[in-house]
This record gives sequence, C-alpha cells and structure tokens, in this order.
Amino acid sequence: MKNFFRLVRVGLRVNFGLSLLRPKTLLENKRDYWLIILILVGIAGLSPVLLYYLKGIRFLYGLLAPLGQQAALLTFAFLSGQFLILVFGFYYVLSAFYFARDLDLLVPLPVTPAQVLLSKFSVVVVNEYLTASPIVIPVLAAYGLHSRAGLRYWTGAVLVYLFLPVIPLAVVSLLVVGMMRFVNVGRKKDALMIGGSLVMMAGALGLQFWLRGLPASGPGRQALIAFFSEGGIVRKIGASFPPSVWATRALVPEAGASGLGSFLLYAGVSVGLFAALFLAARALFYRGLLGLGEISARKRRLSREALSARVSSGRRPVRAIFLRELRIMNRTPIFLLNGVLSVVLIPVIFIIFARAGGGGSGGDAFQIILLLASSNPSAVILGSALFMTICGCLNGTASSAFSREGAQFWLSKVIPVSPADQVKAKFLHSFAVAGLGILVAAGAAVAVIGAKPGCVLLAMPLALAAAAVLTSIGMIIDLLRPLLKWTNPQKAIKQNFNVLIAFFADAGLLIVLILAVTALYGEGLGGTGVIGGLAVVLAVLAGLSFAFLLRIAARRYAEIEA
Repeated sequence: MKNFFRLVRVGLRVNFGLSLLRPKTLLENKRDYWLIILILVGIAGLSPVLLYYLKGIRFLYGLLAPLGQQAALLTFAFLSGQFLILVFGFYYVLSAFYFARDLDLLVPLPVTPAQVLLSKFSVVVVNEYLTASPIVIPVLAAYGLHSRAGLRYWTGAVLVYLFLPVIPLAVVSLLVVGMMRFVNVGRKKDALMIGGSLVMMAGALGLQFWLRGLPASGPGRQALIAFFSEGGIVRKIGASFPPSVWATRALVPEAGASGLGSFLLYAGVSVGLFAALFLAARALFYRGLLGLGEISARKRRLSREALSARVSSGRRPVRAIFLRELRIMNRTPIFLLNGVLSVVLIPVIFIIFARAGGGGSGGDAFQIILLLASSNPSAVILGSALFMTICGCLNGTASSAFSREGAQFWLSKVIPVSPADQVKAKFLHSFAVAGLGILVAAGAAVAVIGAKPGCVLLAMPLALAAAAVLTSIGMIIDLLRPLLKWTNPQKAIKQNFNVLIAFFADAGLLIVLILAVTALYGEGLGGTGVIGGLAVVLAVLAGLSFAFLLRIAARRYAEIEA
C-alpha cells in the first residue's frame, strides 16, 4: 500500500503542479502578475452567473417545497454531475491510463499493474471533483440552508460528494481497459479508439435522451412542477440510474432509517466497482498498454513523384504549418476529442435536451423562448450569435495552440518559417475549429427553436468576429506562458492553466458585451443600431488582438525554451 500512496502523491503533484503554486515560485515571473489580475477579473465577471444559478435553485426549492418534492433538486444535481463526469471523464481516463508519458518510467518499477492504474484512477477522481463542483456543490449548499438541515445532512453531503465520481468513472474505466485490450492493435489503433469513444458518447447521450423523455404537460409553472414531481424525473431516474436516487435518500430526513441503507448501497456499489477495476487492472491493463507499441510491418514504398509531392516547396509556409497543426490534432485522440468534438457536443446536447420528450417540458421551454423572441428579431440575432460563439469557442484549442507541441516545440524554432507565419497558421486552425462549432450551432438554432434562417445568417458574422477575438486572446495567453513540459497529453489541453485563464477572459469579455448591449437597449437604441455598433466593436477588437498576437510572436519564439 505504501507504493500505491506514493504513486498517488506523485501523480497529484505532477497533475496539479503543486510546486508551482508556492507564492515564491508563482511570483518569480513578473509576466504572471497580469495573469493573476485577469483571473480575479474573470471570477468577478462570472459572479453574476453564480448569483443567477443560486436564485434559480431558490426559486425551484420554493416551488417544490409545498409539494414535498424539494429533494428532486438533489437528484437532478447528482444526475447532472455524474452525467458530466461520464461524458468528459472518458477522454481523461483514456489519456491518463494509456497516453501519459510517465508510463515508460512506471512500468519498469517494482509496482503492480493494479497499483499503477488505480493510482491514476485516484488522480482522475480528484480532477472530477472539480468538474462536478460548479453544478453539485451550490445545490447541496442551497438545499441545506433552505431546509435548515442539521449536522447529519452536512456530514452526509460531504460523504456523498466524495463517492459521486466513483461510479461513473469506474464504469468508464472498465470500458476503456476492455476496449484498449481488444481494439488497440496495428496502424488503425487511433481510429479505432476514436470510433470507440464516439460509440460510447452516443450511448451516453442516448441514455440521457431516454431519461429526458417526460410526459407532455403545459408550459410554465405547471410544467416545472410536473418535471420534478413523482410522475416526472425522479421516478425515471430511479428506474434507469439508481445511484442518484440512493444519494438523495441518504441525505433527506424523510427517508429515516432507509437513508442509511441507501447510503450503504451507494457506497457499496462504488467500492464494488472499484474492486472490479482492480481485477481488470491485474488481468488487462499491461496487455492493452503494450499494444500501444505495436506497429504494422507493412510499409508502402513511396515513388520519387509521391515523395516530392510530400515535401514542401517553401512557397506556402502558412498552408504547410496549418496542415501540420491538423496532423498534430488528428494524430492524438485526446487532442481531437477534447478540442474538436467539444464544439460539436454542446449543440448536440442542446438538441437532445430540447427534443427529448416531444411536447414535454423541455420542448415547452423552447417554445416559450421562441414565442418571446418572435416579436423581436434583433433579440434572435443577438441570442443566436451568443449561442454560436459559446459553442464554437468553449474549448481549449486556441489556448493550447503552442502547449500541444510539448517538448517538440524546438522544431518550430528551427524550421525555416517565420514565427509570424506560424502564428497565422495556428490562428487559422483554431479559428477553423471555432467555425465548425458555429456552423453546428447555427443548424441547432434553426432546427430546435425554429429561428429564421435569415436571422441566423445575420448572426453568423457577429459570431465569427467574436470567435476571432476569443481565438486571438487564447493564443496570446498560451504564447506568453506555454505549457511545454507535460507527461500526459491530457494535461496540455484539459489541465492546462492557460485554458482556465482563457475561459475566464472569454467569459468576462462576453459578459461585458452583454451588459453593454443591455444598457444600450435600456437607453432606447434600436436593434439595428445595437447590432451595428456591436459588429464595429468586435471587428476593432479582432483586428487589435490579432495584430498584438503577431507583434509578440518573434520575441516570444526566441524567449521560449523548449
């Protein structure tokens, strides 16, 4: 057990870079001062979002408490948190188990396969506590305060939250270990892993679609009541995903003695799945890991003409670097799934939530949105632009553009292509990913809420201009402090501090623009004037941010030590 805990401790230090969080180390680089200020500004900008989330929880609690259904809030929070872990945890598990660079160091050590895999599983669990915290912790806190819960509730809430990621992550881990054992062979292993992950993603979304299939009901207050009532989501969750209901019953006082039984069942299933993962690690982990080294013996001999076609003539450096970026992204499944798939996943989830249940409460909500927006086309344009911008830019592609190269960044410093051209190519690649998300989101806006295609087409230039601004900002942040020393490709995009900084910066800028648009409407300015003014502001910001990115490119390339 000593070796296991040592592996966990080392894994946590590497994962979170704990040594970098010491005040002396953090403040050695004066360039990081403005980043700290940017984080604080971003947190302040996101505080209204948290405030509205808490107000929504309070509203739902007041709505459901007279019906005795307030516990459904906990059930819904647990389900949402575990579903989020189930979907996004797959990529992290795949990366941590099979693509971490420290595996070459760990395998020869006198430790068992189970100790290596379970230590990495423990690090993943700690990360997923952070993933689920924005959804689950506010609900747990608000429910406890509104119900004036005692010590039993707060103690149980801590214990329930500690077990929250275990079940979905254990299920994902078992599937990943089995998948890697049997599909990770030959030259097509990356394609098979991506295909397998997409199949698992489709299964998870299909499960969520089924969970959302609620009986039809009228819109408004009655729809919300029906949604959370015994005839709605609680019963469906209890039939299809019991752990969220077990966790709820463990906390509510109405459960009485059965609450303890529910908690023991909840914890017992978690421990049982952990034990199953232990057995799978002993039997399958190293076999799947060794399969990563398999290569095909068949190699095609290139003709002189084909070889010449693959060699760049040097006349199109931006195009060559752009294609290089595509290859870096496509050849690493973790980069591809976390970067590209996320821009498609958000609109797909939006469609599923909207379409689930036909005329149920989900559909009613979007009908209400459509009814309110139909009288104001400008609101449809601005709302669609915001939705497309979020879908296209809510990923770490731009803010990890340089970090993804890792230790190979020295190649970018020695190739005969200017830093400015390399930055242009990286910008085009990140902007293309954002553009893909914008196109998918545009289709979702037309198909789901029935937005007029003309309004969506007018919203697209606004979304593209905003995407150019956010792409430049993300690349500036990553260029100023690239994360090149990583052992796990997941760390370059999901655990990259630059991605978090860029998220705060993007959110802060969008919130400022939303407040400015709201203020202009409040002053009586018409929709055409607001949209025109916003377009001019975004165009100016896009030009300035891109010019600044190009200006610092040569200096930063010379300063970065790969």
